[in-house]
Amino acid sequence: MTEDSRLLLLGSDQFDNSPVRRAVILHNHLVPISIYNPLPTTLHHYQAALVDVLTSAGMRTGSAGAPSVEVHGKSTSQRAQAALTDLAAHLRTARRGGHVIVCWPTYGLLEPFIWWLASWRRSTVSVIVHDPTPLRAQIGMGRGARAMGRLASRRRAVDVVVHSEAALRQLEAMGWASPTVLPHPLCRPLPRPDNSSDARTVLVCGQYKPARDLELLDSLAPQLRERGFRSLVVGRGWPQLPGWEVDNRFLSETELDQRIAGSAVVLIPYSRFYQSGIAVRALELGVPVVGPRHPFLMDLLGAQWPGLISTEHGSSAWAEAISEVTRCAAELSSLSAAFRDRCEREWADYLRGLNI
Repeated sequence: MTEDSRLLLLGSDQFDNSPVRRAVILHNHLVPISIYNPLPTTLHHYQAALVDVLTSAGMRTGSAGAPSVEVHGKSTSQRAQAALTDLAAHLRTARRGGHVIVCWPTYGLLEPFIWWLASWRRSTVSVIVHDPTPLRAQIGMGRGARAMGRLASRRRAVDVVVHSEAALRQLEAMGWASPTVLPHPLCRPLPRPDNSSDARTVLVCGQYKPARDLELLDSLAPQLRERGFRSLVVGRGWPQLPGWEVDNRFLSETELDQRIAGSAVVLIPYSRFYQSGIAVRALELGVPVVGPRHPFLMDLLGAQWPGLISTEHGSSAWAEAISEVTRCAAELSSLSAAFRDRCEREWADYLRGLNI
């Protein structure tokens, strides 16, 4: 089947007069799906993986040209200006028509409501909500914003997408109507050289957040040392940790991939989270992951993956799992291929069957 014929399925007679038909076929031309990403640095890889998945599934995509709201270290006036510029871009994007996928909700749980107003009878929108209750203060998370977001979640033009059952349950508990769970986008893995990793390095990477389990890392360090592992933390904002080498700085995309690919194991020491882009990157690069038995990691790696640790188990179980998964790296190729195939299938089914 050609790309155009696959795309025409989106405009087939079964969707006559639906918003999806208007979203994909406009003035007798196939309209690409617009990707709206206001965090072009932070979510660069996420957007690339999403576009790769949709393209492989036969979808046409294009960038919506979202302005950046990455204002770390900027003044209050600069942050306000970025937010206003982003709001104006919402309106421009929605008025073009077609379907829009929003990679990050600049305005928190208020975001679906803003898109509902902006897209009035012109566009359909999927807003990806990564953190229903973020670990840090974020605009649009107050009671009024949540109420307006719930209202928009009941409207046909806007759909809310999450990447884990944990996020789904959280939004449903907050009264949101029918969020959609879709797999976190994953780039198709590249073959990995047999000797590409350092068989001794256990890596924790990514920006420090309050939900990082420092107590676990502290108790794990001497056990890893006894087993002959090197313990390394890289990422911005991390404190010094006894028994761990800490590289406290921002990593570029290339550096992050190099650090992950050069490790024996990637550790996910999170006490609370909804998804993990680091775990996804590790799977793409063929590096074993050890983390809590969380719905997102179980979905990504399979419930039988030996690197998933139940909450009642202590640091000794983590140390044992780290040793065990180093012997299971060969299994990751089939796991990643299966997850990628599922990504393509479920995203395509979602977009073809959307009727919001």
